[in-house]
Amino acid sequence: MSPRNDALRAARLRAGWRTMDQAAAELTTHGQALLGDPHFTVAPRTWRRWEGRADGRGWPPEETSQVLHDALGRWPEDLGFTAPAGWIRPERQHEDQVERRTFISITAAALVAGPVAPQHVDPALIDYFQSQLEGHYRADMFLGPTI
Repeated sequence: MSPRNDALRAARLRAGWRTMDQAAAELTTHGQALLGDPHFTVAPRTWRRWEGRADGRGWPPEETSQVLHDALGRWPEDLGFTAPAGWIRPERQHEDQVERRTFISITAAALVAGPVAPQHVDPALIDYFQSQLEGHYRADMFLGPTI
C-alpha cells in the first residue's frame, strides 16, 4: 500500500479540522472569503484523495495552493504534494523585485559625483571595472522591468 500524506493530515489536525469532510468544508469557506469567489469549492472526495495514497494526490490548482497556504500556513510541497516542474512559490517570485529595489536604493549613493581632484588610476582597474559593469548590466537585463 502506498504511503499516506501524513504532512497534510498533521496540518489538518493542527488547524482543528477533525475529519476530512470538515477540512474540505472549512477550506471551501476560507477560499471563498479569501478569493472573493462564491464558486470556489474543495470537495471532500478531493481532500480524501490528497490525504490518501501518494499516487492519487496530484497538485492543487494555483488558487487552491494559495488558499491552502493561507489557511494552513504551509505551501503544498510542504504538505506532502510533489511540486510540478517550474513551480515557484509566489513569495519567491516577488523576492527578486524586492532585492532589486533594495540594490538600487543602496547603490544610489555610489552614483553621486566622486572626488573632484584628478587622480591616477591603474589601467588594469579600468578593464576590471568595465567587465564588472558589463556583467551587472547583463544581470539587470535578465531581471526585467521594476514595477
